[in-house]
Amino acid sequence: MSLLFSATLLISALLIFWLILRKIRRSEVTIADSTFWFLFALSLVLMGVFRQIPFFFAGIFGIESPANFVFAYVIAVLILREFYSTVEISQLRVRVRGLAQKEALRELGDASKWGGPK
Repeated sequence: MSLLFSATLLISALLIFWLILRKIRRSEVTIADSTFWFLFALSLVLMGVFRQIPFFFAGIFGIESPANFVFAYVIAVLILREFYSTVEISQLRVRVRGLAQKEALRELGDASKWGGPK
């Protein structure tokens, strides 16, 4: 893994840190939701500073190039994050649908009390 690639990892991590802090300050993301991104950026920093880490894991997984391990790691982590985001969105959709149905029933009940449409 070249020094340029390590520098790219560090710069990418710093950009992620900066972007997340900016979003937190603007109240566009909560601190709890940003934890994943901080840990992800920290992992990139660790791989950029300690260049032996990608070499070690590339050897364990039989990946020829440490840079390929970093790419595979990033892809795997982001796919995992996308899966959990999809699960959370599905749960929120179910909750919104249930709340909308309850509200519609409540409004229907209120309208019938006042002689509105049934």
